[in-house]
Amino acid sequence: MSQARPVRLVVGREVAERLRAKSFVISTAIYLLLAMAAVVVPHLVGDADTRPLYGVGVAGDGAATFERAAGELAPTFGVDLRFERLADARAAEEAVRDGSVDVAVVDGRRALARGGPPARLAAVLEAATYQARLADGLAAAGVSAQQAAALLRPTELRFERLAGDRPLRTSNRPLAFAGILVIYLLLLTYGFTVANGVLEEKSSRVSEVLLGTLRPAQLLGGKVVGIGVVALVQLVVVGVPAGVTAVVLGGSLSVPAGSALTVASIVMWAVLGYAFYSCLFAAAGAAAARPEDVGNATAPITVLILLTYFLAFASIESPDSTLARVVSFIPPMAPMTMMPRAAIGNVAAWEVPLSVALLLVMTYGTVRLGGRVYAGGMRRPGPRLKLREAWRAAGS
Repeated sequence: MSQARPVRLVVGREVAERLRAKSFVISTAIYLLLAMAAVVVPHLVGDADTRPLYGVGVAGDGAATFERAAGELAPTFGVDLRFERLADARAAEEAVRDGSVDVAVVDGRRALARGGPPARLAAVLEAATYQARLADGLAAAGVSAQQAAALLRPTELRFERLAGDRPLRTSNRPLAFAGILVIYLLLLTYGFTVANGVLEEKSSRVSEVLLGTLRPAQLLGGKVVGIGVVALVQLVVVGVPAGVTAVVLGGSLSVPAGSALTVASIVMWAVLGYAFYSCLFAAAGAAAARPEDVGNATAPITVLILLTYFLAFASIESPDSTLARVVSFIPPMAPMTMMPRAAIGNVAAWEVPLSVALLLVMTYGTVRLGGRVYAGGMRRPGPRLKLREAWRAAGS
């Protein structure tokens, strides 16, 4: 019998048993209802008259005229504007860089922004520029036909991206937040599933029969992969209908560019995170003796996941900060911290591959460590074992 066939048999057994379980059907139905509610409810209760608010800095000549014109035009374009008077062009650049305004208009001719502004905001500013010039011209005495024609000619507002700045993709923030939540729930839910599944086999002595024909590594690998397949099935059953509904309701729920790549990134990091943590949960379950022991045995793993969950929000709020950069390269934290950084912030081409490589290296070490502890724990039924005792039991 080939080395892979026993693993496939264990995988098939795990998948068949867990997909038929009532707990899987009920939990999937609950998750699907929650996901659909999160997509549909904002569409139903959303206020169609709600207008986005943008901060606009104005500086230089004609600032008052431009501000008045833009304020009058804003409702027509379906936006609200918050104006901030700035001393000069340098102050305008600083205001854009620190995020106190979304765009700054200098002398009624230049617009500074960290990236391309939303279409409606750009349209308002361009129309206000034209109207301000027209108002100033008509206010001057002795307007000639040539001057009037020049004033009536549409003027394109030239947007300049400040040197060295790359815009944050804030439109991906809701999707990145959802991805963090999905990975967090996946690691905890199916991590405990792995731990409890291992303990059930150990308590029922099924493991003794299985280990008579399978090596511990094969049994562990089959169980981890099988439960992972069940997790993936549940993710697809819940995520696909919710995603399709979000696209159908695109009139009120915008789907930003690059969403497909972000979703692929979420799936990749979820798989890598599960592969890493499932071996730890399996080892903890093998070391436990009763269901009551699972909570204590898995407590350090749970605390690490919870800490990473909170750090992931720092990555969302400040994806280019030093803290976000550091934790995205720490393997146990990478699944929930590198993903939002890549989706929202500005990561170099080498950062994601390096983070993945580090996680894979540590996962390999975890598989070796977890496999040995798993083997020792499964061979020593009875009272709860310490990790050192399980390690020694594997070699005996």
